[in-house]
Amino acid sequence: VLVDRDRAEEVVARAAAHAASVVCVSGPVEAWVRDRLPDPGSTATRVHVVPNGVDTTTVRPPVGGRDRPAGQPLTIGFVGTLKPWHGVATLLDAVARLDRPDGTQVRVVGDGPQADALARLASELGISDRVDLVGAVDPSRMPAELARMDLAVAPYPDLPDFYFSPLKIYEYLAAGLPVLASRVGPVPQLLDHGATGVLVRPDDPAGLADALAALRDDPARRQALGRRARQVARERHDWSTVLDTIVATLPRSVGDALGGRQVA
Repeated sequence: VLVDRDRAEEVVARAAAHAASVVCVSGPVEAWVRDRLPDPGSTATRVHVVPNGVDTTTVRPPVGGRDRPAGQPLTIGFVGTLKPWHGVATLLDAVARLDRPDGTQVRVVGDGPQADALARLASELGISDRVDLVGAVDPSRMPAELARMDLAVAPYPDLPDFYFSPLKIYEYLAAGLPVLASRVGPVPQLLDHGATGVLVRPDDPAGLADALAALRDDPARRQALGRRARQVARERHDWSTVLDTIVATLPRSVGDALGGRQVA
């Protein structure tokens, strides 16, 4: 919650009005900014949408790949702040519904106001022994955390004002993970269903359980999805590519001035 919403919006409007380029991570954010411009007609062409990206040199698949020895349980991963709009409760519900648990583990990396409630839910569902609530970790540990997962989930609920450009999904892709996510907001444009990930209906634990079981039982498909995910992350979503796109939104004189510099 913003402590002083009016003042915050005033600051945004002033900054946007004086910026050479206003870059927004999604269409809803773009619309929000445009609505707050003091003179929308004169600045509209300077507002752009450029989704987030990922450092693919830091976040990468584990050395040796993700081949699981026979009989070793699958690890389903989630990364993010534990707030209602991330849908982790739906993930736990889905895991409890798996037809053959086979020791499948859930690794939840992150902390937030729902941490205690999720721990209680895992207990109520009888899956506490299969849910590892890791808590917050230093960003430097994130590549190692992603390397411990066999597939990753972004189980967003059906949010009417989904404005995110989900960093977690870009990191999942860069880590070479098969991704299972809700069909909401810009996620379908980010994930090519069946090629880089699997899309499911939001707020549908039974459907999510079916999709998890299908990936659990098909290691060849997981590997194919992960390889394609890594390729797409490098080709389309690396921060170097994203920054080039951002620089291209600037007036030519400013862009030329930056053109000879390395943007870090």
